[in-house]
Amino acid sequence: MAKVHVIPHTHWDREWYFTQQDSDVLATYNFTKVIETLENQASYSCYHLDGQSAIVEDYLKVLPHMRERLGKLISDKKLFVGPWYTQTDTYNVGAESIIRNLKYGMHIAEELGHSMRVGYLPDTFGHNAQMPTLFKGMGIDNIIFWRGIDYDQQVQKSHFHWQSAGDDTIYAYNLVHGYGAAKNIVPDADHLDKKIFPMIEKIKSLSGLDEVLIPSGGDQVNIDPNLPATLAAATERSPAKDIYTISSMENFVNYLRHNSEEFETYRGEFKAPRYTRIHKTIGSVRYDIKKLNFEIEQFLVKKLEVVIAIAKAQGITVHTELVDMAWKKILECHAHDSIGGCNSDATNADIMHRLKQAEEICHGLYNLVVKEIASNACQDNEVMIFNSRPIPYSGVVQVVAFSKYEQITLCDGEQSLTCEIIRRERLDGGKMIEVTKDGEREVDVPPYYRFELNVIVSDIPALGYQVFQVPSSDTVTAMQRVEKNPTAKEAQIESQSLAVRFVNGHLSLEDKATGRVINQLLSFEEQADDGDSYDFSPLAGDMPLVCREMTCLSVLQGELEQRMTLRAELAVPHDLESRIAGEKAALASFDIELKLIHGDQQLHVDVTTVNQVCDHRVRVVINSDVNTQQSLSTQPFALMARPIAPAVEGWRERFRECPIDIETTDGAVAIAEAGKAMIINGRGIKEFQILPATDTAAGDKSNAIALTLFKATGRLGKDDLLWRPGRASGINNTVVYTPDAQLQKSMTFGFSIALTVDASHQTVRSTEQAFLDAPFSYQKQALNSFENRLERFQVRFDSRQVAKRFGLFELHQALQLSSIGHSFYHDNAVIVRLYNPTEQAVQLDITPFVHFAEVERVNHREQSLEQPFEQGMAQEWQVKPNNCIDLRISFKI
Repeated sequence: MAKVHVIPHTHWDREWYFTQQDSDVLATYNFTKVIETLENQASYSCYHLDGQSAIVEDYLKVLPHMRERLGKLISDKKLFVGPWYTQTDTYNVGAESIIRNLKYGMHIAEELGHSMRVGYLPDTFGHNAQMPTLFKGMGIDNIIFWRGIDYDQQVQKSHFHWQSAGDDTIYAYNLVHGYGAAKNIVPDADHLDKKIFPMIEKIKSLSGLDEVLIPSGGDQVNIDPNLPATLAAATERSPAKDIYTISSMENFVNYLRHNSEEFETYRGEFKAPRYTRIHKTIGSVRYDIKKLNFEIEQFLVKKLEVVIAIAKAQGITVHTELVDMAWKKILECHAHDSIGGCNSDATNADIMHRLKQAEEICHGLYNLVVKEIASNACQDNEVMIFNSRPIPYSGVVQVVAFSKYEQITLCDGEQSLTCEIIRRERLDGGKMIEVTKDGEREVDVPPYYRFELNVIVSDIPALGYQVFQVPSSDTVTAMQRVEKNPTAKEAQIESQSLAVRFVNGHLSLEDKATGRVINQLLSFEEQADDGDSYDFSPLAGDMPLVCREMTCLSVLQGELEQRMTLRAELAVPHDLESRIAGEKAALASFDIELKLIHGDQQLHVDVTTVNQVCDHRVRVVINSDVNTQQSLSTQPFALMARPIAPAVEGWRERFRECPIDIETTDGAVAIAEAGKAMIINGRGIKEFQILPATDTAAGDKSNAIALTLFKATGRLGKDDLLWRPGRASGINNTVVYTPDAQLQKSMTFGFSIALTVDASHQTVRSTEQAFLDAPFSYQKQALNSFENRLERFQVRFDSRQVAKRFGLFELHQALQLSSIGHSFYHDNAVIVRLYNPTEQAVQLDITPFVHFAEVERVNHREQSLEQPFEQGMAQEWQVKPNNCIDLRISFKI
């Protein structure tokens, strides 16, 4: 005899093949019926609104008068909402996005009365290995999930301890039959005997406990008022004398806590397509939204929130409600179907629109914040250079500046800095309207110049800025274009560290310090995609087309930067039909810009293409000199190691889709062997595969890294794929065409290549920081009012004393900054999140923070964990490897 916790719920996709607007209309009816049923039916003890607070916000925007009734049910724990804002994808968004998703979701739910303390992810396409650390940071000690588990390879029971690389452990429970197991349960004897009771026996066999859980609900379903009576009938008829009762996930998790002594422990991710589809190749679908989302995440964390923290430290009021709006708009796009790209074109247009709105909010607010800082820190035409790193910055910075002079430089008040002109553009000043006693008249405005400069700076304060002057100069040099004949066979660019050579159509990369040389560095692979918006799938009998030779278009050489532009072209079929017919009437063309920067250890690569081909996948293949059996890639605060080329023979008998080793990263990919490694950092490129080692010209064996640039597809679902047999994913028996997912547009892809001694977590994060955390500039000037979004509008700023050189704090240990966001609860504070990429625990040095009013250790929800730091008081705040620490810092104002 067992107690069966039946969890009544609805799984609510805010958007999918339908739009959010469709969802809102349906919610007004369904959620109202939930409220009425819970209010009027005492036997209906509770109901779950899918662990998302955003859908409650949506409902209350339409029916705000229902807030009080909804809040009472939430406070009484009859209706469960949260902890998520939207049920996130855990691979295609950044660590900060997952944390903010939980933070906003729990905050909204708690304001309504209660946030469910269950890490509920019923439909997400796999779960990264750091989820225990992310949940623990929010004060959540458990997860209930469905997809990604393999009872043959990972755990034996449906309940276990899940441990992260960050050394956090949570209680885990797997929904053996998914979130729709007892959907539409009825008291019919045949239904109970043939479906419900056998499922319960299977769940019991994988549990071994005397209490088990089964969900009763499904996609967009309404509440079933007959459920109490149905469960009474199931209890009466149960051959095992099981007791069926409406329950909550919180109650069941509490039972697990008190019966966990013999739970086994699992360490790793859940991404096996053993019993359910995981859609391992969803990382390359609708690349355009993934790229834009990545850029907004980076701008929020590495620019906007940094300058807001600096502004707050100087007593400037910032309306951080706008930051909340931006975050929530991108979080609305982070549900698995949304950011995954497996949606209709109408839904994807909504996603793109929200992302663009978030981008505009971010750039507009950034413009005003830096402008207010500059209004007091700068004289006219002075430039501020900001450093978003927690350590001082010395090196090359790219600066945009305007001047009436044809030649300019930067100086620090004492001496001129080393500068190099990347680009100079003469701009027409236009005309200005002047109002006179005789009416308006047009006055000519003199022309001026827009400069893009490389500037060598020294010791820009950590998380701060320094002001520089922009005088005229006769000594600044410009990058020189070395004209190349289209038939040129050789070209070269180099820095102190690296040399790139183009010889007879091929590239090589040399590390000048070690002598390592990678020949035939880049090639492009084009292949048919017979899949859909969920999965790439090869076309039977099709072989990839490969372009290994390129043409050199131009070379730009300077002392601080050198660039080479190449073109690769490949004749390809236009679509699947022409591919089957053997036609190659289309041309795939790729323009590749390679860039080496003074003092930088990485080769920067930008690839631009105009896609005119349907139903295909394009990858850039990067050769290496490394021979390894595992890949490394970044996950929140950690690296994930995976085997290369797993055995897939006979997979159809065991898996729901081919368990191919095409994997997802949140940014970086690496391979390593003793004494050498290659690290790739991408800008929104999520999908990669490490190709098995093959013989090189030198007689060695080495792997190659294949980055998927994009896949183009025209259907949301498709039956019987080569790598995914059976029904179409998504909407069965309904074809939803998605011409926009064919990505017939111009696209740009950015990544860097670093040759290093090792691929330790610390090394990978250092290259990632060098690639992504570039210093940035702002000029106080009146020549151009369109460089920034809101520059032309007048805003009155208060006067205050502001230093021309300022830094918040400087770290003296090997900790990385994850973010420095505003506090939800203290206007005069920020939340600093630091993580440890080393292999040893780090004792946090409090010295950099002693000049703040207060420094307090909190969790991700800003709950206090220890007494605030007081000067002179011993304090040991330890940060474990692959883990993080949150500090709430209050400013002295």
